[in-house]
Amino acid sequence: MVRYHMKTRPLKILIRIHLVTLTIGILNILVKKLSVYSLQGSIEFGIETLTAISGLALFFFYLKPFKRINIYFSIYATAALLLIIGLIFRGIFGALIISLILFPIVPNEKEFENDEIIISTPFQGFIAPCCSYQIKERQFLIFEKDYGEFESEGPIDFETVKINSSDHAIEMTYSTDFDKETVKKKIIKR
Repeated sequence: MVRYHMKTRPLKILIRIHLVTLTIGILNILVKKLSVYSLQGSIEFGIETLTAISGLALFFFYLKPFKRINIYFSIYATAALLLIIGLIFRGIFGALIISLILFPIVPNEKEFENDEIIISTPFQGFIAPCCSYQIKERQFLIFEKDYGEFESEGPIDFETVKINSSDHAIEMTYSTDFDKETVKKKIIKR
């Protein structure tokens, strides 16, 4: 009786963690698709990672005796197996597998931040085109407002970026690594 209780308590905690993080992750995806707001990238990454790790751990908890719920948790085990295969078989095949598995999890790479305005490079896979940037504004400590993506004529030299923010627009001036002499201006309406 004591052994059974010792096994079910961590299992219940792990199930709660998985369900809470999965619910928060799904709600974040829905809010992101329906509006311009979402959780901060680091918080979103932590929630997605915790969901994946708890799902993988629960797969092993429910392995013996096999239950129907293990079909759901096998998604996490299959993703982990494909990730390992992608790391073993490098090259274009491995990069494609890794991109497919990590695409929903990997956060945008933050390149520049000034006065709550964030410029990041959206993750588009390992074979992505150059010079796509996303502008967000941090709001209410844990949320970000997305102002959309823009294309640059080359990689931005972030040492030259200057941002002026008003109630109506965000004005950004920058130069690229290819043409450091020319200053470009981008105006984003709020």
